[in-house]
Amino acid sequence: MSALRDRLRGALTQPVSHHGTAVGANVTGLADLSVLGGEWFDSPHGPGYVIESVYEGGYQHGEIPLHRALDVDTSALASQGRDDRLQALGASDFLFLDTETTGMGGSGVLVFLAGVARFEGAALRLRQFLLPAPSYEGGLMGGLATELTQAGALVSYNGKSFDVPALEARAVLSRAKLPIRAMPHLDLLHPNRRLFRGVFDSHRLPEVEVRLLGFEREDDCPSFEVPERYFAFQRSGDPTHIAPVLRHNAWDVLSLVALMARLAADCSGEGEALQAARACEYAGDFQRAAEHYERALETARGRAARAELLEKMARCYWRLAAYEDAARCWERMLSEPRNRRLRPYVELAKLLEHRLRRKDEALALVNKAVELAQRGIIRAGEPGSETSMEALLHRQGRLRRRVVAPVGERPCGGGDTIRP
Repeated sequence: MSALRDRLRGALTQPVSHHGTAVGANVTGLADLSVLGGEWFDSPHGPGYVIESVYEGGYQHGEIPLHRALDVDTSALASQGRDDRLQALGASDFLFLDTETTGMGGSGVLVFLAGVARFEGAALRLRQFLLPAPSYEGGLMGGLATELTQAGALVSYNGKSFDVPALEARAVLSRAKLPIRAMPHLDLLHPNRRLFRGVFDSHRLPEVEVRLLGFEREDDCPSFEVPERYFAFQRSGDPTHIAPVLRHNAWDVLSLVALMARLAADCSGEGEALQAARACEYAGDFQRAAEHYERALETARGRAARAELLEKMARCYWRLAAYEDAARCWERMLSEPRNRRLRPYVELAKLLEHRLRRKDEALALVNKAVELAQRGIIRAGEPGSETSMEALLHRQGRLRRRVVAPVGERPCGGGDTIRP
């Protein structure tokens, strides 16, 4: 058992071989890695290798100049990330992170490249920590740990599900400590999906770059080639195999900066009304959400789009206890040409009965809904649902009893589940 313990400890330690003056020297003077233009550094966990690039604030990534990220509304971002700690941060506190790995998951997967960027004044400094060989993993983790301790929050794209777990797993194996889990983390994938749901099908970063940033990658290294390029670099020692991956990773990080600026503008109402409405609704600002939905309705095309907007408006007004406004939204939906949905009848009837205390109108509305459903003009919902024919007839019977019941007498019968 003792021998097994010693072998495991030795495997986890991963000792690094120092080759004279190679470690710590400027790598551009070395024949093997000089084309990458990086340099060696020392960390508490061993030597590492980093490539640095600086982008001025006026640098344009697609249609977005990087300096727009310096003026983001952090309160809007905090509401989208559901983390109030983001509100007190400035642009220089955000650390933009993207990693490249040898696979999609598992304990044997290596993080061989970690690109991080942070604003220093008006310029964005990108540092790409490269793993020249597995024995240098401690150096990569040490360099990354230094960057994380100097940052106030993390910005990624799908980092909560991919980058962070991968880094944590490798940190454990290399006995490094990464202060990453407790940091505020703005994962841009989630607000992007929420704000642009239905606008475009794919939310992969290259697609988002084209649709939202106006950036198209030319001669990019496809993601599926990334691991094989690293393996080729390991087998041959030729750094030209890895150079396209560095550019691919740099574009990923720059896209995070530009996308944060774009999404912050959308959340603040500087873009399309629909995205602003969705952002406000998610943040709990239902008054502004309803106003933005009203504005989006002016340019909405198609019955389905208009119906969704009117329903969203009605839900927002319900949360504000503005029941008359909510009722008007459902009425507008009923007046839409060729409306065949039963939901507006049910929701409006509930408002009239329970909130506005106009039971006669609620009964008349339900009577009309029953007639139209029986004639096949509108479609009832699935059996057991609130919009099923059975539920509609039950509502009709209950309303009839309540309308004729003496004042102050509460008739027997089931009630409604009032939902926003």
